[in-house]
Amino acid sequence: MKRRVKSSPPARTETLTAKALGARGDAVFPGPVYATGILPGETVKLEIRGERGRVLERLDAAPERVTPFCPVAETCGGCSLQHFEEAAYRVWKRSLAEDAMSRAGLGLPLGELIDAHGDGRRRVTFHATRIGAKFIFGFNERAGDKIADSHDCPAATPGIRLAIPALREIAEAAAPKKGRIDIAVADLEPGLDVSIEGVKEAGLALRELIARHASTHQWARVTLNREPVIEISTPVVRFGDVKVTPPPGGFLQATQAGEAALAAVVMEAASLVDGAPKHVIDLYAGSGAFALRLARRSKVLALEGEDRPLAALRRAADRTPGLKPVDARVRDLALEPLSVKELSGADLVVLDPPRAGAKAQIERLADSQVPVVCSISCNPATFARDAAILIEGGYRLAAPIVLVDQFKWTGHLEMAGVFKRNKPQR
Repeated sequence: MKRRVKSSPPARTETLTAKALGARGDAVFPGPVYATGILPGETVKLEIRGERGRVLERLDAAPERVTPFCPVAETCGGCSLQHFEEAAYRVWKRSLAEDAMSRAGLGLPLGELIDAHGDGRRRVTFHATRIGAKFIFGFNERAGDKIADSHDCPAATPGIRLAIPALREIAEAAAPKKGRIDIAVADLEPGLDVSIEGVKEAGLALRELIARHASTHQWARVTLNREPVIEISTPVVRFGDVKVTPPPGGFLQATQAGEAALAAVVMEAASLVDGAPKHVIDLYAGSGAFALRLARRSKVLALEGEDRPLAALRRAADRTPGLKPVDARVRDLALEPLSVKELSGADLVVLDPPRAGAKAQIERLADSQVPVVCSISCNPATFARDAAILIEGGYRLAAPIVLVDQFKWTGHLEMAGVFKRNKPQR
């Protein structure tokens, strides 16, 4: 039986004025209709399909509008708010946390927004494809799967920016006639870690081109479909004073400054445990950004859903003198959260889940007797939901919630809070 393809809604053209910015940075028009690149108060002519609008013409400019510093800012989905004046942008970014708290019925205090862009994003993923004879390299466009052709990324670290011409040349040689490839780049020590995925024909000429650029630019490591092509030096990232070699394309906090800000909250949480914490559980531990810092003073159980990052964590723990024991285990916490019994005995639990949050795990924490919980999230809505569960379960916020803006010019906001269990009434 032939599958019926759902047709797109018919387009209509309307002139509308934006009322607000949504949580992802899209302008919200009456309807509601959503469109990118527009600020509240601006009037535009839109081509509308369903709830999405494409800007045909902007008829005026809000006072907060500035000229983007990136030449492809109007199409690239990497940072969609470069046209927003800095002070107004910061007020809006903080409002994401305020609104999430309000919707959850929480009046918890919020700290000032920390600008954690630092030297730029140290972890980016480029995409490359062909449309006929045309080669395209860059980031996904907003609200779609097309690629905005880019020759630079001003939001990235200087090391990544310098590598873009060479990465484009490699991508052009590797991109298939159909489909796309992905190039994940991490700015590590002593050079870039480049992971290329999706290549269908990895011939000798491509490998020689990669090796030539890696040698010329002193990239630390290049892998192709997770297989090593060249490793000039072992790439490392420092989590505190511990050196870790992450897996190719592995997760890192987007900026070094962002990681430092979040790690400071984690270490502050450890200091709030009565006496030095003896046993810490780090959930969604990744390659150990928090676990390995905590292991300087505490025994740590680190859990993560896949083994590649945990293998990096284990190697670093084994090779670093002076650490307390680190037990790194694979566990899908969405399917199998730690039980109250398994949480028993922990002095501190740290969790930094994906955007969907960790509702099932938070519910078990709320039923536990863990003295201190440090909750981190890149989604204000799920952070607020999880905070409400902890508070209902007998926890209180120990200090104002920390707001970390490491994905600057976007709708992404990191929130971190430390919760202490209330002492039982006598």
